[in-house]
Amino acid sequence: MSATRLQVQGFLNQLSAINPKEIILSRQRKTLDFLDELDFDMRDVIMALRQLRVEDYSYGPNQNDWGAGWVWHFGKAVIQWVDEEQVVRRVYIKLCLAVSKDGRKTTCMSFHPPERTMTFPFSKPPVQWSV
Repeated sequence: MSATRLQVQGFLNQLSAINPKEIILSRQRKTLDFLDELDFDMRDVIMALRQLRVEDYSYGPNQNDWGAGWVWHFGKAVIQWVDEEQVVRRVYIKLCLAVSKDGRKTTCMSFHPPERTMTFPFSKPPVQWSV
């Protein structure tokens, strides 16, 4: 399913309204390993989520196979510092706004390198990341 620019902006507005303390990060091994590789912590993930723009949208929303809510897919370039030099890394970000069993917002399901080609329909010109 594809969203309109207005729908993506609405989703991003909802995301930005969430208290950072309510954001749950997936404990998925590839996400945790990538965060270690980047030397990122939860503050860095939250900052990347807060910086998402409509142009970072790739596809969705789709039904959440893991539970309630809708899943949205984004890609973002983040900066990693290696030996005092900036290295740009591409990140696949899978998000879902839903209430978890303990009543908290579940948002970041994936934060790792893209595993498939990603297309960004709202970039000007449209952009595609190859893997």
